[in-house]
Amino acid sequence: MSANAFLWLLLLFLLLGLLVAFRVYRAYIPPVQPARLHYPYALLLGCPSHDDGTMSTSQRLRCETALEAWRQGRFDTLVISGSNVKNEYVEAREMAKWIEAAAPVPLILETKARNTYENLKYTKERIGDVPLLIITSSLHAPRADAMARDFFTDHSVCTYPDHKPRHILREIASRWIFISIERQKKATKKEV
Repeated sequence: MSANAFLWLLLLFLLLGLLVAFRVYRAYIPPVQPARLHYPYALLLGCPSHDDGTMSTSQRLRCETALEAWRQGRFDTLVISGSNVKNEYVEAREMAKWIEAAAPVPLILETKARNTYENLKYTKERIGDVPLLIITSSLHAPRADAMARDFFTDHSVCTYPDHKPRHILREIASRWIFISIERQKKATKKEV
């Protein structure tokens, strides 16, 4: 086989591999559905404060996005979810302080969740399966929306742009971990 033929064959296999990977990706993380104009509840996903208790940039941007959506009349009540995952500061409480100082948004605090899956799980326990607007970063939104399928029949996302390289790398890894877990769950269901 000539070098040119080998390179073409290699390129073909790479393209087929990418196509298969994309199809697997889309099977577990489908495109986010367009948001409705109004939801009874919004879920503000927590993220850690700095170790000195000050708000991280992600916390502030999520809070600003939630406040803007509330002022636009996109939801009635805001659920803020998050525990003290990285330090002693409970994410939901720290973010609630910022929201309460800015506007009289009706709030429900959920302070047990340590990750996105638990944010959704504990929120559903509090409010039931009602239409829900999930507020997070643009990078995190597809995975959060995919996870929400396990808990809420009607949901979408409201985001702020996030293009930080370390967030991109973390989210790529998190999405593939999520897909791996979902595939394991699917395989377990087939065995039963």
